[in-house]
Amino acid sequence: MTRKLAALRGYCMRLARDVLICVAPLAGAVMGFTQVEADEINWRQFEGSSIVWAYDIHPYADAVVAQLPEFEKLTGIKVTPELYPDDAYWNKLTIQLSTKSPIWDVVGTGIQPAWDLAPGQLLEPLDRYLNDPKLTGVGYDYQDFFPALRNALTWKVKEGQIEPGGGQVWAIAHGFENIQLFYRKDILDKYGIKVPTTPPEMSAACEKLKAADPRITPLGVRGVRFWSSIHTAAISIARSYGVRDFVMKDGKADTGLDSPESIAFHTDYVDMIKKCAAPSFANDNWYQVVDGISSGRTAMAIDSNMFGFWNDVAGKPASGKIAFAPPLHAPNSKNFESNIWIWSLAMNAASKKKGAAWLFIQWAASKQVELNGAVAGKLVNSPRASTWSDKAWLEYATKPEFNNFVDTFKTVQDRAQIAFTARVGFAEAMNAWAVAMQKMVNGAGVKATLADLASEIRSSM
Repeated sequence: MTRKLAALRGYCMRLARDVLICVAPLAGAVMGFTQVEADEINWRQFEGSSIVWAYDIHPYADAVVAQLPEFEKLTGIKVTPELYPDDAYWNKLTIQLSTKSPIWDVVGTGIQPAWDLAPGQLLEPLDRYLNDPKLTGVGYDYQDFFPALRNALTWKVKEGQIEPGGGQVWAIAHGFENIQLFYRKDILDKYGIKVPTTPPEMSAACEKLKAADPRITPLGVRGVRFWSSIHTAAISIARSYGVRDFVMKDGKADTGLDSPESIAFHTDYVDMIKKCAAPSFANDNWYQVVDGISSGRTAMAIDSNMFGFWNDVAGKPASGKIAFAPPLHAPNSKNFESNIWIWSLAMNAASKKKGAAWLFIQWAASKQVELNGAVAGKLVNSPRASTWSDKAWLEYATKPEFNNFVDTFKTVQDRAQIAFTARVGFAEAMNAWAVAMQKMVNGAGVKATLADLASEIRSSM
Protein backbone atom coordinates (compact mmCIF):
# COMPACT_ATOMS: atom_id res chain seq x y z
CA MET A 1 0.00 0.00 0.00
CA THR A 2 3.02 2.29 0.11
CA ARG A 3 5.24 3.83 -2.54
CA LYS A 4 8.44 1.84 -2.51
CA LEU A 5 11.80 2.20 -4.18
CA ALA A 6 12.11 0.47 -7.51
CA ALA A 7 14.88 -1.77 -6.18
CA LEU A 8 12.34 -3.45 -3.93
CA ARG A 9 9.87 -4.39 -6.65
CA GLY A 10 11.30 -7.86 -6.86
CA TYR A 11 10.51 -8.58 -3.22
CA CYS A 12 6.84 -7.69 -3.71
CA MET A 13 6.58 -9.86 -6.80
CA ARG A 14 8.32 -12.80 -5.09
CA LEU A 15 5.94 -12.56 -2.15
CA ALA A 16 2.92 -12.69 -4.47
CA ARG A 17 4.49 -15.62 -6.35
CA ASP A 18 5.22 -17.53 -3.14
CA VAL A 19 1.66 -17.06 -1.93
CA LEU A 20 0.33 -18.39 -5.23
CA ILE A 21 2.61 -21.43 -5.07
CA CYS A 22 1.45 -22.24 -1.57
CA VAL A 23 -2.25 -21.90 -2.28
CA ALA A 24 -2.42 -23.24 -5.83
CA PRO A 25 -3.64 -26.72 -4.77
CA LEU A 26 -6.71 -25.06 -3.25
CA ALA A 27 -7.75 -23.16 -6.36
CA GLY A 28 -9.23 -26.13 -8.15
CA ALA A 29 -11.41 -26.91 -5.16
CA VAL A 30 -13.31 -23.64 -5.40
CA MET A 31 -13.35 -22.63 -9.06
CA GLY A 32 -16.29 -24.96 -9.61
CA PHE A 33 -18.74 -22.71 -7.80
CA THR A 34 -17.94 -19.23 -9.11
CA GLN A 35 -21.30 -18.81 -10.84
CA VAL A 36 -23.12 -15.62 -9.89
CA GLU A 37 -26.91 -15.70 -9.82
CA ALA A 38 -27.54 -14.57 -13.37
CA ASP A 39 -31.28 -14.13 -13.15
CA GLU A 40 -31.28 -11.13 -10.80
CA ILE A 41 -30.17 -8.64 -13.44
CA ASN A 42 -29.28 -8.78 -17.12
CA TRP A 43 -25.57 -9.51 -16.85
CA ARG A 44 -25.22 -9.32 -20.64
CA GLN A 45 -26.59 -5.79 -21.02
CA PHE A 46 -23.10 -4.48 -21.87
CA GLU A 47 -22.00 -7.49 -23.90
CA GLY A 48 -19.18 -6.69 -26.30
CA SER A 49 -17.64 -4.01 -24.08
CA SER A 50 -13.96 -4.02 -23.13
CA ILE A 51 -12.72 -2.43 -19.93
CA VAL A 52 -9.36 -1.97 -18.23
CA TRP A 53 -8.90 -2.68 -14.54
CA ALA A 54 -5.75 -1.27 -12.91
CA TYR A 55 -4.40 -2.53 -9.61
CA ASP A 56 -1.39 -3.13 -7.45
CA ILE A 57 0.50 -6.44 -7.82
CA HIS A 58 -0.93 -8.25 -4.81
CA PRO A 59 -2.48 -11.63 -3.90
CA TYR A 60 -5.81 -9.81 -3.49
CA ALA A 61 -5.65 -8.91 -7.18
CA ASP A 62 -4.68 -12.49 -8.01
CA ALA A 63 -7.86 -13.67 -6.28
CA VAL A 64 -9.89 -11.76 -8.87
CA VAL A 65 -7.66 -12.48 -11.89
CA ALA A 66 -8.03 -16.23 -11.28
CA GLN A 67 -11.80 -15.91 -11.70
CA LEU A 68 -11.95 -13.46 -14.63
CA PRO A 69 -12.90 -16.12 -17.20
CA GLU A 70 -16.10 -16.67 -15.22
CA PHE A 71 -16.96 -12.96 -15.41
CA GLU A 72 -16.26 -12.76 -19.12
CA LYS A 73 -18.39 -15.87 -19.74
CA LEU A 74 -21.22 -14.44 -17.63
CA THR A 75 -21.27 -10.94 -19.12
CA GLY A 76 -19.59 -10.98 -22.51
CA ILE A 77 -17.39 -8.12 -21.21
CA LYS A 78 -13.64 -8.36 -21.81
CA VAL A 79 -11.51 -7.26 -18.84
CA THR A 80 -7.84 -6.36 -19.27
CA PRO A 81 -6.00 -6.29 -15.92
CA GLU A 82 -3.09 -3.87 -15.66
CA LEU A 83 -1.14 -4.77 -12.54
CA TYR A 84 1.82 -2.67 -11.40
CA PRO A 85 4.37 -2.91 -8.58
CA ASP A 86 3.51 -0.83 -5.51
CA ASP A 87 6.05 1.91 -6.12
CA ALA A 88 4.80 2.48 -9.66
CA TYR A 89 1.07 1.98 -9.16
CA TRP A 90 0.13 4.68 -6.66
CA ASN A 91 1.94 7.43 -8.57
CA LYS A 92 0.45 6.22 -11.86
CA LEU A 93 -3.04 6.14 -10.32
CA THR A 94 -2.83 9.81 -9.36
CA ILE A 95 -1.50 10.82 -12.77
CA GLN A 96 -4.08 8.82 -14.74
CA LEU A 97 -7.05 10.12 -12.80
CA SER A 98 -5.90 13.72 -12.33
CA THR A 99 -5.35 14.06 -16.09
CA LYS A 100 -8.88 12.64 -16.57
CA SER A 101 -7.62 9.91 -18.83
CA PRO A 102 -10.39 7.42 -19.72
CA ILE A 103 -7.96 4.55 -20.29
CA TRP A 104 -8.56 2.92 -16.89
CA ASP A 105 -12.19 2.14 -16.14
CA VAL A 106 -11.86 0.47 -12.72
CA VAL A 107 -9.02 1.18 -10.30
CA GLY A 108 -7.81 -0.24 -7.04
CA THR A 109 -7.47 2.28 -4.26
CA GLY A 110 -7.13 2.59 -0.53
CA ILE A 111 -9.25 4.77 1.68
CA GLN A 112 -6.59 7.45 2.20
CA PRO A 113 -5.72 7.91 -1.50
CA ALA A 114 -9.44 8.15 -2.25
CA TRP A 115 -9.72 11.09 0.15
CA ASP A 116 -7.45 13.07 -2.17
CA LEU A 117 -9.11 11.88 -5.40
CA ALA A 118 -12.80 12.35 -4.62
CA PRO A 119 -12.95 16.16 -4.10
CA GLY A 120 -11.61 16.73 -7.62
CA GLN A 121 -14.45 14.62 -9.03
CA LEU A 122 -11.90 12.07 -10.20
CA LEU A 123 -13.85 9.12 -8.78
CA GLU A 124 -17.40 8.23 -9.78
CA PRO A 125 -19.89 8.11 -6.86
CA LEU A 126 -21.43 4.65 -6.80
CA ASP A 127 -24.78 5.24 -5.11
CA ARG A 128 -26.84 5.39 -8.28
CA TYR A 129 -25.38 2.09 -9.46
CA LEU A 130 -25.97 0.40 -6.12
CA ASN A 131 -29.56 1.66 -6.02
CA ASP A 132 -30.49 0.83 -9.62
CA PRO A 133 -32.31 -2.56 -9.72
CA LYS A 134 -31.39 -2.92 -13.39
CA LEU A 135 -27.71 -2.73 -12.50
CA THR A 136 -27.48 -4.32 -9.05
CA GLY A 137 -29.14 -7.55 -8.02
CA VAL A 138 -30.89 -7.98 -4.69
CA GLY A 139 -28.52 -10.83 -3.86
CA TYR A 140 -25.56 -8.43 -3.91
CA ASP A 141 -26.50 -7.55 -0.31
CA TYR A 142 -24.45 -4.41 0.32
CA GLN A 143 -25.28 -4.67 4.02
CA ASP A 144 -23.21 -7.87 4.15
CA PHE A 145 -20.02 -5.80 4.04
CA PHE A 146 -18.62 -5.08 7.52
CA PRO A 147 -20.15 -1.80 8.76
CA ALA A 148 -16.72 -0.28 9.46
CA LEU A 149 -15.81 -0.71 5.81
CA ARG A 150 -19.06 0.66 4.44
CA ASN A 151 -18.87 3.67 6.75
CA ALA A 152 -15.24 4.40 5.89
CA LEU A 153 -15.98 4.47 2.16
CA THR A 154 -18.96 6.83 2.52
CA TRP A 155 -18.51 10.56 2.93
CA LYS A 156 -19.53 14.02 1.73
CA VAL A 157 -17.31 16.45 -0.12
CA LYS A 158 -17.84 19.97 1.15
CA GLU A 159 -15.80 22.96 0.03
CA GLY A 160 -13.01 20.68 -1.20
CA GLN A 161 -12.71 18.80 2.08
CA ILE A 162 -13.88 15.38 3.26
CA GLU A 163 -16.79 15.33 5.67
CA PRO A 164 -17.51 11.87 7.16
CA GLY A 165 -20.87 10.74 8.44
CA GLY A 166 -23.15 9.82 5.55
CA GLY A 167 -22.94 11.02 1.98
CA GLN A 168 -21.94 9.12 -1.13
CA VAL A 169 -20.29 5.75 -1.59
CA TRP A 170 -16.94 6.26 -3.33
CA ALA A 171 -15.58 2.72 -3.56
CA ILE A 172 -16.43 -0.89 -2.76
CA ALA A 173 -14.24 -2.92 -0.42
CA HIS A 174 -12.96 -6.17 -1.88
CA GLY A 175 -10.32 -6.91 0.75
CA PHE A 176 -8.82 -5.26 3.80
CA GLU A 177 -6.35 -5.59 6.65
CA ASN A 178 -6.75 -5.08 10.35
CA ILE A 179 -3.77 -4.48 12.61
CA GLN A 180 -2.79 -7.22 15.02
CA LEU A 181 0.10 -8.42 17.12
CA PHE A 182 1.38 -11.70 15.70
CA TYR A 183 4.21 -13.68 17.21
CA ARG A 184 6.42 -16.73 16.97
CA LYS A 185 4.96 -19.27 19.36
CA ASP A 186 8.16 -21.31 19.27
CA ILE A 187 10.30 -18.39 20.46
CA LEU A 188 7.96 -17.09 23.15
CA ASP A 189 7.34 -20.60 24.48
CA LYS A 190 11.06 -21.41 24.54
CA TYR A 191 11.85 -18.42 26.74
CA GLY A 192 8.66 -18.35 28.78
CA ILE A 193 7.51 -14.98 27.43
CA LYS A 194 3.85 -14.08 27.97
CA VAL A 195 2.17 -12.30 25.05
CA PRO A 196 2.31 -8.56 25.94
CA THR A 197 -0.83 -6.42 25.98
CA THR A 198 0.60 -2.91 26.61
CA PRO A 199 3.73 -1.02 25.49
CA PRO A 200 5.35 -1.25 28.97
CA GLU A 201 4.68 -5.01 29.01
CA MET A 202 6.19 -5.26 25.54
CA SER A 203 9.28 -3.33 26.69
CA ALA A 204 9.75 -5.72 29.61
CA ALA A 205 9.28 -8.78 27.36
CA CYS A 206 11.83 -7.41 24.90
CA GLU A 207 14.45 -6.95 27.58
CA LYS A 208 13.91 -10.54 28.72
CA LEU A 209 14.21 -11.82 25.15
CA LYS A 210 17.37 -9.86 24.44
CA ALA A 211 18.96 -11.21 27.61
CA ALA A 212 18.02 -14.77 26.64
CA ASP A 213 19.12 -14.56 23.00
CA PRO A 214 20.68 -11.32 21.68
CA ARG A 215 20.44 -12.64 18.12
CA ILE A 216 16.66 -12.28 18.13
CA THR A 217 15.01 -8.93 17.39
CA PRO A 218 12.10 -8.84 19.85
CA LEU A 219 9.67 -6.72 17.81
CA GLY A 220 9.22 -5.88 14.15
CA VAL A 221 7.47 -2.58 13.34
CA ARG A 222 7.61 -0.13 10.46
CA GLY A 223 9.71 2.98 10.99
CA VAL A 224 10.30 4.59 7.58
CA ARG A 225 9.65 8.30 7.06
CA PHE A 226 6.33 7.66 5.40
CA TRP A 227 2.79 7.57 6.74
CA SER A 228 2.63 3.77 6.37
CA SER A 229 4.79 3.47 9.49
CA ILE A 230 2.17 5.42 11.46
CA HIS A 231 -0.82 3.62 9.99
CA THR A 232 -0.05 0.18 11.45
CA ALA A 233 1.28 -0.12 15.03
CA ALA A 234 1.53 3.53 16.02
CA ILE A 235 -1.99 4.79 15.28
CA SER A 236 -3.68 1.62 16.55
CA ILE A 237 -1.95 1.89 19.93
CA ALA A 238 -2.22 5.68 20.05
CA ARG A 239 -6.00 5.60 19.76
CA SER A 240 -6.24 3.53 22.95
CA TYR A 241 -4.38 6.35 24.73
CA GLY A 242 -7.00 8.81 23.49
CA VAL A 243 -4.80 10.33 20.77
CA ARG A 244 -6.53 11.95 17.79
CA ASP A 245 -4.71 13.11 14.68
CA PHE A 246 -7.24 15.89 14.08
CA VAL A 247 -9.89 17.36 16.37
CA MET A 248 -12.44 20.14 16.21
CA LYS A 249 -11.54 23.10 18.45
CA ASP A 250 -13.70 26.21 18.65
CA GLY A 251 -15.46 25.12 15.48
CA LYS A 252 -12.22 24.73 13.54
CA ALA A 253 -10.07 21.73 12.64
CA ASP A 254 -6.94 21.37 14.74
CA THR A 255 -4.40 18.64 15.43
CA GLY A 256 -4.38 16.63 18.64
CA LEU A 257 -0.79 15.45 18.35
CA ASP A 258 0.54 17.75 21.07
CA SER A 259 -2.13 16.79 23.62
CA PRO A 260 -1.32 15.27 27.05
CA GLU A 261 -2.65 11.95 25.73
CA SER A 262 -0.26 12.13 22.78
CA ILE A 263 2.69 12.91 25.04
CA ALA A 264 1.84 9.91 27.22
CA PHE A 265 1.53 7.62 24.22
CA HIS A 266 4.74 8.74 22.57
CA THR A 267 6.68 8.44 25.81
CA ASP A 268 5.69 4.76 26.10
CA TYR A 269 5.93 4.01 22.37
CA VAL A 270 9.36 5.56 21.89
CA ASP A 271 10.67 3.70 24.93
CA MET A 272 9.27 0.48 23.47
CA ILE A 273 10.89 1.06 20.09
CA LYS A 274 14.26 1.75 21.70
CA LYS A 275 14.10 -1.48 23.71
CA CYS A 276 12.42 -3.73 21.15
CA ALA A 277 12.92 -2.76 17.52
CA ALA A 278 15.84 -3.54 15.24
CA PRO A 279 18.66 -1.01 14.83
CA SER A 280 17.39 -0.68 11.25
CA PHE A 281 14.01 0.63 12.52
CA ALA A 282 14.27 3.91 10.60
CA ASN A 283 14.55 2.01 7.30
CA ASP A 284 12.13 -0.83 8.05
CA ASN A 285 8.92 -1.18 6.04
CA TRP A 286 6.45 -4.06 5.81
CA TYR A 287 8.78 -6.37 3.92
CA GLN A 288 11.45 -6.24 6.66
CA VAL A 289 8.73 -6.92 9.26
CA VAL A 290 7.46 -9.92 7.28
CA ASP A 291 10.92 -11.29 6.55
CA GLY A 292 11.89 -11.10 10.23
CA ILE A 293 8.85 -12.94 11.55
CA SER A 294 8.90 -15.59 8.80
CA SER A 295 12.60 -16.35 9.25
CA GLY A 296 12.46 -16.40 13.05
CA ARG A 297 14.93 -13.54 13.38
CA THR A 298 12.07 -11.52 14.91
CA ALA A 299 9.90 -12.80 17.75
CA MET A 300 6.86 -10.50 17.45
CA ALA A 301 5.39 -8.00 15.00
CA ILE A 302 2.57 -5.45 14.92
CA ASP A 303 1.27 -5.09 11.39
CA SER A 304 -1.39 -6.34 8.96
CA ASN A 305 -2.72 -9.71 10.09
CA MET A 306 -2.55 -11.30 6.62
CA PHE A 307 1.25 -11.43 6.79
CA GLY A 308 1.11 -13.88 9.67
CA PHE A 309 -1.50 -16.00 7.87
CA TRP A 310 0.47 -16.29 4.63
CA ASN A 311 3.56 -17.44 6.52
CA ASP A 312 1.55 -20.07 8.42
CA VAL A 313 0.48 -21.81 5.18
CA ALA A 314 1.43 -25.50 5.09
CA GLY A 315 4.83 -25.92 3.45
CA LYS A 316 6.19 -22.53 4.44
CA PRO A 317 9.23 -22.50 6.79
CA ALA A 318 7.21 -20.79 9.57
CA SER A 319 4.07 -22.90 9.06
CA GLY A 320 2.19 -23.32 12.34
CA LYS A 321 4.66 -21.21 14.30
CA ILE A 322 2.91 -17.85 14.07
CA ALA A 323 -0.05 -17.04 16.34
CA PHE A 324 -2.16 -13.92 16.70
CA ALA A 325 -3.32 -11.43 19.35
CA PRO A 326 -5.00 -8.02 19.46
CA PRO A 327 -2.81 -4.91 19.18
CA LEU A 328 -1.30 -3.39 22.31
CA HIS A 329 -3.32 -0.87 24.29
CA ALA A 330 -2.68 1.84 26.88
CA PRO A 331 -1.98 0.53 30.41
CA ASN A 332 -5.04 2.34 31.77
CA SER A 333 -7.36 1.28 28.93
CA LYS A 334 -9.65 -1.74 28.97
CA ASN A 335 -9.87 -1.88 25.19
CA PHE A 336 -7.45 -2.16 22.30
CA GLU A 337 -8.00 -0.37 18.97
CA SER A 338 -7.15 -1.63 15.49
CA ASN A 339 -6.73 0.49 12.38
CA ILE A 340 -7.78 -0.88 8.99
CA TRP A 341 -6.53 -0.49 5.44
CA ILE A 342 -9.20 -1.14 2.84
CA TRP A 343 -8.30 -2.53 -0.57
CA SER A 344 -11.11 -1.08 -2.66
CA LEU A 345 -12.45 -0.99 -6.19
CA ALA A 346 -13.45 2.42 -7.55
CA MET A 347 -14.64 3.75 -10.88
CA ASN A 348 -12.71 6.31 -12.87
CA ALA A 349 -15.05 9.28 -13.33
CA ALA A 350 -13.59 9.73 -16.83
CA SER A 351 -14.47 6.18 -17.92
CA LYS A 352 -16.60 5.93 -21.06
CA LYS A 353 -17.86 2.48 -20.07
CA LYS A 354 -19.34 3.03 -16.65
CA GLY A 355 -22.09 0.42 -16.93
CA ALA A 356 -19.66 -2.34 -17.78
CA ALA A 357 -17.24 -1.07 -15.13
CA TRP A 358 -19.96 -1.28 -12.48
CA LEU A 359 -20.88 -4.85 -13.41
CA PHE A 360 -17.22 -5.78 -12.94
CA ILE A 361 -16.98 -4.04 -9.55
CA GLN A 362 -20.22 -5.67 -8.44
CA TRP A 363 -19.07 -9.10 -9.54
CA ALA A 364 -15.54 -8.80 -8.13
CA ALA A 365 -16.91 -7.98 -4.66
CA SER A 366 -19.83 -10.41 -4.81
CA LYS A 367 -20.34 -13.01 -2.10
CA GLN A 368 -19.26 -15.92 -4.25
CA VAL A 369 -16.16 -14.32 -5.74
CA GLU A 370 -15.05 -13.12 -2.30
CA LEU A 371 -15.56 -16.58 -0.86
CA ASN A 372 -13.67 -18.24 -3.71
CA GLY A 373 -10.72 -15.90 -3.20
CA ALA A 374 -10.69 -16.63 0.52
CA VAL A 375 -10.86 -20.41 0.20
CA ALA A 376 -8.08 -20.25 -2.41
CA GLY A 377 -5.92 -18.69 0.31
CA LYS A 378 -5.37 -15.46 -1.61
CA LEU A 379 -7.97 -13.05 -0.25
CA VAL A 380 -7.31 -13.61 3.44
CA ASN A 381 -9.55 -10.88 4.82
CA SER A 382 -12.82 -10.92 2.96
CA PRO A 383 -14.84 -7.74 3.63
CA ARG A 384 -18.07 -9.74 3.74
CA ALA A 385 -19.43 -11.02 7.03
CA SER A 386 -20.95 -14.00 5.21
CA THR A 387 -17.48 -15.31 4.31
CA TRP A 388 -16.56 -15.48 7.98
CA SER A 389 -19.47 -17.80 8.74
CA ASP A 390 -19.04 -19.97 5.64
CA LYS A 391 -18.10 -23.58 6.29
CA ALA A 392 -15.62 -23.84 3.40
CA TRP A 393 -13.58 -20.83 4.52
CA LEU A 394 -13.67 -21.76 8.19
CA GLU A 395 -12.60 -25.34 7.50
CA TYR A 396 -9.53 -23.98 5.72
CA ALA A 397 -8.67 -21.02 7.97
CA THR A 398 -9.01 -23.04 11.20
CA LYS A 399 -6.55 -25.72 10.16
CA PRO A 400 -3.95 -26.34 12.90
CA GLU A 401 -1.19 -24.49 11.07
CA PHE A 402 -3.14 -21.23 11.31
CA ASN A 403 -3.41 -21.45 15.10
CA ASN A 404 -5.88 -18.87 16.43
CA PHE A 405 -6.14 -16.77 13.27
CA VAL A 406 -9.95 -16.89 12.90
CA ASP A 407 -10.77 -16.36 16.57
CA THR A 408 -8.37 -13.41 16.79
CA PHE A 409 -9.74 -11.88 13.60
CA LYS A 410 -13.27 -11.99 14.95
CA THR A 411 -12.19 -10.48 18.28
CA VAL A 412 -10.20 -7.70 16.63
CA GLN A 413 -12.74 -6.94 13.92
CA ASP A 414 -15.32 -6.01 16.54
CA ARG A 415 -13.11 -2.99 17.34
CA ALA A 416 -11.45 -2.41 13.97
CA GLN A 417 -12.12 0.86 12.16
CA ILE A 418 -10.35 3.68 10.36
CA ALA A 419 -8.28 5.31 13.09
CA PHE A 420 -7.45 8.44 11.10
CA THR A 421 -9.61 11.47 10.48
CA ALA A 422 -10.86 11.66 6.89
CA ARG A 423 -9.06 14.61 5.38
CA VAL A 424 -7.61 15.89 2.12
CA GLY A 425 -3.90 16.37 2.72
CA PHE A 426 -3.83 13.50 5.19
CA ALA A 427 -0.56 12.07 3.84
CA GLU A 428 1.51 15.22 4.33
CA ALA A 429 0.55 15.50 7.99
CA MET A 430 1.13 11.82 8.66
CA ASN A 431 4.48 11.87 6.84
CA ALA A 432 5.51 14.66 9.20
CA TRP A 433 4.41 12.50 12.13
CA ALA A 434 6.63 9.65 10.87
CA VAL A 435 9.61 12.00 10.66
CA ALA A 436 8.92 13.24 14.19
CA MET A 437 8.75 9.64 15.43
CA GLN A 438 12.22 8.98 14.07
CA LYS A 439 13.53 12.09 15.79
CA MET A 440 12.13 10.98 19.15
CA VAL A 441 13.54 7.47 18.77
CA ASN A 442 16.91 9.07 18.02
CA GLY A 443 16.80 11.00 21.30
CA ALA A 444 14.83 14.21 20.70
CA GLY A 445 12.54 15.25 23.56
CA VAL A 446 8.99 13.96 23.22
CA LYS A 447 7.12 17.06 24.33
CA ALA A 448 9.22 19.52 22.32
CA THR A 449 9.16 17.36 19.19
CA LEU A 450 5.38 16.98 19.33
CA ALA A 451 5.00 20.74 19.80
CA ASP A 452 7.07 21.30 16.65
CA LEU A 453 5.06 18.67 14.79
CA ALA A 454 1.75 20.23 15.77
CA SER A 455 3.00 23.65 14.72
CA GLU A 456 4.06 22.31 11.32
CA ILE A 457 0.67 20.66 10.75
CA ARG A 458 -1.26 23.78 11.84
CA SER A 459 0.73 25.94 9.44
CA SER A 460 -0.46 23.81 6.52
CA MET A 461 -4.14 23.65 7.50
